[in-house]
Amino acid sequence: MALENLTGCLSADMIGRSDHWKAFYATKRPLLADLVVDSVRENVIDGVYEGMQRKSSCLTGAYEVEDFFPLLGDEGKWLFFTATPIRDDDGTMLGAVQTLQDVTERKKVEDDLRESEKRYRERSITDSLTKLYNSRHFFHQLRYEIGRATRYEEPLSLILLDIDNFKGYNDTYGHMEGDHVLSVLAEVIRHNLRSADTAFRYGGEEFTIILPETEGANALMVAERLRKGFEGTVLTPLPRSEVHMTVSVGVAQYRADEQEEMFIKRADKAMYSAKTSGKNRVCLAK
Repeated sequence: MALENLTGCLSADMIGRSDHWKAFYATKRPLLADLVVDSVRENVIDGVYEGMQRKSSCLTGAYEVEDFFPLLGDEGKWLFFTATPIRDDDGTMLGAVQTLQDVTERKKVEDDLRESEKRYRERSITDSLTKLYNSRHFFHQLRYEIGRATRYEEPLSLILLDIDNFKGYNDTYGHMEGDHVLSVLAEVIRHNLRSADTAFRYGGEEFTIILPETEGANALMVAERLRKGFEGTVLTPLPRSEVHMTVSVGVAQYRADEQEEMFIKRADKAMYSAKTSGKNRVCLAK
């Protein structure tokens, strides 16, 4: 009765028939118990269940599998099942018994928990305003990229940029409009980066970008594209007003055996040079 409720198939239609697979699958394929009865090699079982099976730790010759069955119920079900050989006193195979357990709810709870943990991890490394990564994650990622660049002897570049005259804009139009400017710059950055690049809100109105496998000359072109993209963005802090903001940008290419603090310092110094040279420009670190 339990199996009838699970599969929707009557036992009278399944017992003694060779097409019992129809209770679980849309096309003909062996059940786990069939494979056990036929004493097939483990690599054959592995091919059928794509490595999801494992030998039972409790029952000799038995296998366990957890799999999804899309035909069961309205939305499919996850089943945990065990197939165990039945032998007589002489060890002759008489058949096999397959037990089933509906673990759909357990799987749903596990999936929800994993998704919750993923969201928590993302929130812990993401700036809530700009949705870019935060400064804490920046230092972790920079150490990783420096290690990778060193190991594979590949170039690595860093961009550091700061919004020009941001305090004056905030004082004039208010913090909400200032937050909007930060979000706009974050979107310009996202739009102009490759999938391999990583962008961060470094702090306040400062942003930084890690560019793996990128030489300084190419990083300069990326930085200039960002500068122009932000400068060309129209801001409307007041009705019928048009305001353009700019950024000063520093670019540095990683030097072999350089400490991360010095790498950041050189990018920061280049950005400061852009500020003191008139703002709204890009400077390459020496």
